[in-house]
Amino acid sequence: MKLTIYFEDAFWYGLVEYTDSHEHYRVIKYTFGSEPKDFEVLKFIHQRLPALISKNDRVAVDRLQEETPPSDRKMNPKRMQRAINKQKKKPAVSTKAQMELTKVHELMKKEKKRSRREKKQEQKDIQYQLRRKKRFYV
Repeated sequence: MKLTIYFEDAFWYGLVEYTDSHEHYRVIKYTFGSEPKDFEVLKFIHQRLPALISKNDRVAVDRLQEETPPSDRKMNPKRMQRAINKQKKKPAVSTKAQMELTKVHELMKKEKKRSRREKKQEQKDIQYQLRRKKRFYV
């Protein structure tokens, strides 16, 4: 496990690089804000880092389960050209750590979207139950 603390765009960041139990390379980026003191770094390592690692590993396992093998169907040439152009417009990621960070970021976005959708559905169900209850008692 390797922790690198660096300054970028007015903030101090910590970059944790490690390999999990399945020997997969993992990365976590943590924002400290102002320049961290030694005791803040130790507090991060002992208190915050284990939770971040377990969360990152859980998201990675979910990602492996979601991945499906590519299909053997032919792609429409126009669709293929659009996909190629879309890939060209994306900024190039220069390091393995940056690639892992972008993957984790995308997975966290998906997870948040899923939880938001579930919460919204729960709210709809609650509202529906209230309407039914009012209609029944009135």
